[in-house]
Amino acid sequence: MSIPEPNAAHSLNPDSLDWALAHARGFGDTIFLPDAFEYQAIHDQWSETRDWLAQQDIVKWQPRPWRRFLVNKSEVTFRYVTQLDPLEYLAFTALLLNVGPALEALRVPADDRVVFSWRFAADSGGQMYDPRFEWTGFVDRCLELALQPEVEWVVVADIADFFPRIYIHPVERALAAATSDPAAYCLLRMIRHWNAFVSYGLPVGIAGSRIIAEATIDDVDRTMIGRGDSYCRYADDIRVFCQTQADAHAALEDLARALFEGHGLTLQPMKTEIVSAVEYRRRFALTPDRVEAESLTTKFHDLLERAELAEKYHEDIEYDDLPEEVREEIDQLNLREVFEEQIDANPLDLIVIRILLHRLGQLNIQVLDEVLDNLPRLAPVMDSVIRYLRHLRDLDEADRRAIGARIIGACQADEASTYEQVCLLSLFTESAEFDNENTFEQLERSVRDPAVKREITLALGRAHKEHWLMQRRRDAGALDPWGRRAFYAAFSCVTPVPRNYYYRSLRGGADVLDKAVIDWASRNPF
Repeated sequence: MSIPEPNAAHSLNPDSLDWALAHARGFGDTIFLPDAFEYQAIHDQWSETRDWLAQQDIVKWQPRPWRRFLVNKSEVTFRYVTQLDPLEYLAFTALLLNVGPALEALRVPADDRVVFSWRFAADSGGQMYDPRFEWTGFVDRCLELALQPEVEWVVVADIADFFPRIYIHPVERALAAATSDPAAYCLLRMIRHWNAFVSYGLPVGIAGSRIIAEATIDDVDRTMIGRGDSYCRYADDIRVFCQTQADAHAALEDLARALFEGHGLTLQPMKTEIVSAVEYRRRFALTPDRVEAESLTTKFHDLLERAELAEKYHEDIEYDDLPEEVREEIDQLNLREVFEEQIDANPLDLIVIRILLHRLGQLNIQVLDEVLDNLPRLAPVMDSVIRYLRHLRDLDEADRRAIGARIIGACQADEASTYEQVCLLSLFTESAEFDNENTFEQLERSVRDPAVKREITLALGRAHKEHWLMQRRRDAGALDPWGRRAFYAAFSCVTPVPRNYYYRSLRGGADVLDKAVIDWASRNPF
């Protein structure tokens, strides 16, 4: 089933665009990278930017430059992650708001407790997925099934490179089956452009990819359910619960066939096996640390509700301002103790580390030595590390300068990847509080990657290096769009007369996002 090109133009609904911006600002445009400053500019110039987006014929949308980074998936494995141009991300997300409910309707019903991953349930605040369906629910359900008296064997399987390798033809079939809305064609066209018309791959790290991938492999779910064995899935993790070992081998064969024949996907050999139910219960229950970390979210929200601070769930909170009884219960959550244990674990449980860094930063609880001494090991969660450091309060000037120096040193390490350098240097792009401003010019000369140079350019602006920016203002037009926007924003640190003259010279022929950045930077100079 293919999706024909619509006969008429298709425009984005302004309300859908409002929701897309709320989603981007509340949940980020990717789970792997620091927030792009452009969303601040877009928010500041939202009326004009939304009008422009709403006037575009999305059927004929021209792709805008995106970025890809090779990121550690573990200490020895890697994946590419994608960051879309901010305007394209908003257009994609607005389209998905229209198509998402229809894609969700294709899937095995959530109440069946079979598929636990990424159940589409958009709310007015920009949240895309139902928070009631999480990894812990999947694990609990699997343990429940493994305890059934008729279950003696369990298939444990993992789809290899799920998002990067999924074929686009099944994606098209899922979109076509879900809806006749022109938004489906527009989504498919964007996906094809991102892949340079290679016939497989959904961008990794983008929230909207998840519901598309989930709906696409719904046929695999239904195939496995149809066998009669109990079956559960969370994203690329699959379990089948069988009575005999022969049944388990047959189930694994059927799973491999359904994935490959329908989607060109294969199973990860190192993570796929058949185990006894007894062995499964021993090995695949959540570890005590994972249980404690995963439950922190629920416990934390409950405590904030009691303190009448539930609306600050994602914001910084002054620990000392909380009621005494709430502080005592937070202390009992063992945030620092769990982090100290996890940082010594081998391998790291990256999910636990991410959760802990978020809560520790939110509550201004310091584990600085543990973090800074382990930066190479924390490479897969470097974005979370930087968010944690940014959230810390009550640090004096000397402490911040010392932290900045450690971050610069880590960035200069031979083993630091482009992704790590981008995350590390983002610490200096929102303010000058971590100092080390006299190292940025030399650092800029030593790097070649445009993505790293972009972060240094923003840092130079925050450091008010006017001479550096003035000398390069005529070369900004030759930069890639991401670097150009960073230069325009950084140039706002220049004194008003040359700054205003420069910005006036640019506005006439500037791209719509460039204009938003220039206008925002003019009103909010670095």
